[in-house]
Amino acid sequence: MSQAADIRKKSESDLKKMLVEMQASVRDLRFRNAAKELKNHQQMRGVRKDIARILTILKEKGAKL
Repeated sequence: MSQAADIRKKSESDLKKMLVEMQASVRDLRFRNAAKELKNHQQMRGVRKDIARILTILKEKGAKL
């Protein structure tokens, strides 16, 4: 999990790359959970919260998504 202060230090392009990677990660976790391969289903919650943090900070910076 990333802290908001660490995320704020990154550039908009880095944040957008992180967002795409985390969205792919959540998709993968969702499929693995459906297939009963995921041991710790709380991982999805953490990744979704990180996505929310990134989106919030991007909106604060005024980035176009």
